[in-house]
Amino acid sequence: MKRNLMKALSLLLAVVLIASIGILPANAASNAKYQAKHPIVLVHGLAGFGQYDDLNSIIQYWGYTSGSIDKYIEKYGNECYEASVGPISSAWDRACELYAQLTGTVTDYGAYHAAVHGHDRYGRDYTAHGYGKLMKKEWNASNPINLVAHSFGGVTCRLLIQLLADGSKAEYNYAVKTGTLGNLSPLFTGGKRNWVYSLTTLAAPSNGSTVCEALPNIVNFVGELMTVGSKALSVTSLKGVYDFQLEHFGITAKKTDTLDSLYKKIVKSGFMDHNDNAFADLALDKAIDMNKDLKLQSSVYYFSYYGDRTTRTILGTYKPTVRMWAPFQISGAAMCTYNGTTAGYYYNGYGANKTKVSVTKTKANTATWKRSDGMVPVESGQYPFHYENGKRVDDAHTSASVGVTAKKTGVWYVMPVVDADHLTFCGGVLNETVSSVHSFYNGVMQNIVNCGG
Repeated sequence: MKRNLMKALSLLLAVVLIASIGILPANAASNAKYQAKHPIVLVHGLAGFGQYDDLNSIIQYWGYTSGSIDKYIEKYGNECYEASVGPISSAWDRACELYAQLTGTVTDYGAYHAAVHGHDRYGRDYTAHGYGKLMKKEWNASNPINLVAHSFGGVTCRLLIQLLADGSKAEYNYAVKTGTLGNLSPLFTGGKRNWVYSLTTLAAPSNGSTVCEALPNIVNFVGELMTVGSKALSVTSLKGVYDFQLEHFGITAKKTDTLDSLYKKIVKSGFMDHNDNAFADLALDKAIDMNKDLKLQSSVYYFSYYGDRTTRTILGTYKPTVRMWAPFQISGAAMCTYNGTTAGYYYNGYGANKTKVSVTKTKANTATWKRSDGMVPVESGQYPFHYENGKRVDDAHTSASVGVTAKKTGVWYVMPVVDADHLTFCGGVLNETVSSVHSFYNGVMQNIVNCGG
C-alpha cells in the first residue's frame, strides 16, 4: 500500500513538471501592502523543491505558472525564503534539514533516530563551506520567523516547532546512555520556543491522506506513465535537476539521471522498508498518532487554510468539480467514494529495530473525509486531532476570516474553505489566474501582519 502511494504521488510530480514545460510566469500589479516584521520561510510539500534546487530556476514550486510567490511577497518589503527539504523524506528528516538550512549547520538527524531507522546520522552541510545558510540574519528568539507551509510541509513545521520548544527526550536519553551528550544537536535540547512567531498551513494533511487507501491498484498504470514521463523529461532542460536528497540512505543522484531512473534507484534501495519516509507519515494511523506529540505552543500563532473542489450530487454522494486539475480528478474521485476503516497499526524502525505500533482505528467515511482538494481531505486540512484512550481529541481551534487579528496563541485560526485544488495554494498549474493567487497571498500576509508577525 505504501509503495502504491509513493508511485502515485511520484506520477503527480512528473505530470506537474511536464505540464509546466514552456509556460512563462506572469506578473501583475496588486494592492497588497502587508509588510511583516519577521522573515517569511516557505516550506514545500511532498515531491516539492525550493531555492537550493536547480529545478527552481526553471519552474518555481511557489508560483508554478503564476510567477514567483517569494518575489511577490518581497515586493512589499518582506524578507522571504524558500526551503529545500527532502521531497519524499519523513517529517522528522525534513525538520532536521530545515533546521540546518536556517541555522547554517550540518544536518543532524539524531543518533537515536538514525540507529532506529538504519541510515546515516549526518546529512548535508549548510555552513558557509557547504550549501550556505538560507537566511541572511541569525535565527534566534530575537529574530523569529513566520513559517508558511504547503501540504506535507505542515507536519514538517509542526514537528520542527515541537523540537525547538521541548527537544527530543529519546535523543537526549540515547546521548546520555552512549556518553555522547556533548555531540547532541541543539535542535534536540529544546528551549527555543520563541524562535517561530507564526505557522500558516496551506492544504496540510494534518491527519493524513486517504489517497493510499483509496487507490490500491494503481501500480502498473503509474509505472507506465512514469516511464513515459521520464522520456519526455530526458529531452528537455529539466533532465537531471530534480533532487531527492537521500544521501543519508546511500542514494545518490547523477546529473544524467532522469526522474524515472532516480525513482528506480529509490525503489531498489529498500528505502520504503526503513519506515522513515513521507508516505509512512501520510498514512492515517501514523499521521494521527504523531499528532499526540505535536503540541500547540503557547508562543506561536497558528493559521490554517484548506480546499474543497468537490460537489454533492443529487444522490447524496460527492465527486470532483470540473475545475479540479485533471490529474487530481483521479485521486479526488477515489477519495469521494472511499468508506474504509484504517488497520489500527503502523510500523516504525528498520531491521532489528522494527516495531509494530497499535493505535485506535479511524473510520474515514464521513462527508469531511470524502470532500477534498484532490489530495487532502477537508477532515485533514482543517486542524489536527489525535486519540486518547480511544477518544478523539481535537487541537484547540476557532473559525476565522481572512485578515483576522489573532488575539490568542496556541490555537488554530481556521480560515473559510477555499474553492481550490491542492496545487492552487502554491500557485496552481494552468487553472488559476495570477491575480487570484496574489489575492490569496495578500490574505495570508494580512493574517501574519495583523498578529504582529
